[in-house]
Amino acid sequence: MTNPHRRNGQQYLYFSQKTGDSVSVIDIGKDKPKEVETIKVGIQPEQLVTNRSKTRLFVINRGSDSISIIDTTTAPMEVIATVALGAEPYAIAVDPEQTRVFVSCGPMDAGSIKIIDLTATTPVLQSSTPVRGLLFRGLAISPDSKRLFVTGGPKEDTINDSLSVYDITASAPVLLAAVEGQNESPEFVCVNQAGTFAIASFRQGGINVFDAAATPPVLLSTVGSGEVNGSALSPDGSLLVMGYAEPSGGEGNYGIYDVSAIPLGTGLFFTSSYAPGPMTFSPDGARLYMMSGNELVAFDMTMHPPEVADHVTVTGPAGGITL
Repeated sequence: MTNPHRRNGQQYLYFSQKTGDSVSVIDIGKDKPKEVETIKVGIQPEQLVTNRSKTRLFVINRGSDSISIIDTTTAPMEVIATVALGAEPYAIAVDPEQTRVFVSCGPMDAGSIKIIDLTATTPVLQSSTPVRGLLFRGLAISPDSKRLFVTGGPKEDTINDSLSVYDITASAPVLLAAVEGQNESPEFVCVNQAGTFAIASFRQGGINVFDAAATPPVLLSTVGSGEVNGSALSPDGSLLVMGYAEPSGGEGNYGIYDVSAIPLGTGLFFTSSYAPGPMTFSPDGARLYMMSGNELVAFDMTMHPPEVADHVTVTGPAGGITL
């Protein structure tokens, strides 16, 4: 199959059903998104990610301390392996070379990064490396597969607002540096396509942009405020969308930041009747897909400000979303 991202004209989006112990497959290649498959996985699935070629989907099962690996080229799609982690997983990332999966675990494991070897006939746990802190919620890998960026973790009963950087060229990660951010509770981290910026967003508000090539990373810019419930970087690495927790009974609030230039400028803010949740961009950046409760919402990102282009009722709530 030359393009597993499309099958018989379909283009797929995946989201995890936290309470349904399954992953929903949505066809977004037609006029209106449509759920076409449901795949049973482990208990309480949350973050999920595809490899670069879109042939595999990796799902964190928080409730069963494992990850499920799904073959997306088959019809129907199926779980081909489940790897036990022996610790509560939080975040997941696949290296661009598609040979390793990195998973952050804790707190029962006292904080660790586990590597799963994808080159083996059956994927296996390759190594487990203790890390500083316990609750690492964000992982991102540089485009050259040499650095792993990690955010989060409590320290002495306070929030350890840090970005840690690991050398992953060897069999086990080696800590290069850990730098403090300017906001509380780091949740998300992403690296742009050029590998020049590492962008961390924080649950208690704010965006920190670091020089990803420097050792230690240098904080270049910080902006924004408000409790964050979702975040997504456009495929070309130029726009960052932040979804802020709406006031009780109020609308969802969103900010769009141009991260192609540093320092960051003032964001474009807009509101929607849909509360923010897990979100991801379409491959061309023209759509932003977001789970809002039991609704899959598609924003038209070519509009200024973005407008809701479509929405469909699905089975939520979602723990994660990806293409």
